[in-house]
Amino acid sequence: MSIKKKHILVIIFSSVIISVVFLSTLAGYMLYIQWKKDVFAVNYRNSIYKLTAELFSKDVVLSNVSVKISDQEPFVGKPVFAGTIKNNSNKSITSILLEVYIHEPNGNVVYRGWYYPLGERPYGNPSVFFGSHPTRNVLMPGEGISFKHPLMNCPKQLVAELSRKDKFAKRESQGGLSLTYSIEGMSVL
Repeated sequence: MSIKKKHILVIIFSSVIISVVFLSTLAGYMLYIQWKKDVFAVNYRNSIYKLTAELFSKDVVLSNVSVKISDQEPFVGKPVFAGTIKNNSNKSITSILLEVYIHEPNGNVVYRGWYYPLGERPYGNPSVFFGSHPTRNVLMPGEGISFKHPLMNCPKQLVAELSRKDKFAKRESQGGLSLTYSIEGMSVL
């Protein structure tokens, strides 16, 4: 039985197409498996970060927390979130994530932001705070620090409301805006 020249070209061309499809499917599957591993690792780290915050948040004391229009450089005329944080646990804290809500009495959220008062995001990725003061990366047991961060992308109505108020404290609700904050994530050593 002889193979004609046309049939050899069809066999070679078909084999090349099948090989390319097989290799691209294999490469796509390998990329998908790696992507799933990376997503699982990120979700795992985020859940540990949140769980650690739930476990240790009672040992971290936030005080003198306020939002007001700053009169100090470099934040002159801008709304800032400021306060102090103290570590009353027996662990060193390497990262803290604070979530801040400013809302109206009817519950409408006017502003929502997340801040890292230790100046660094979890897992060693330094964050860049425009105009914020650098702080330490570790809060040792029994130590406390002050923090100040500008409210980025703050609505003009909120800036006007803050300019009218002298004091703006947590859960202030005398017909105006209220500030609510919580510890949403934490890393400890």
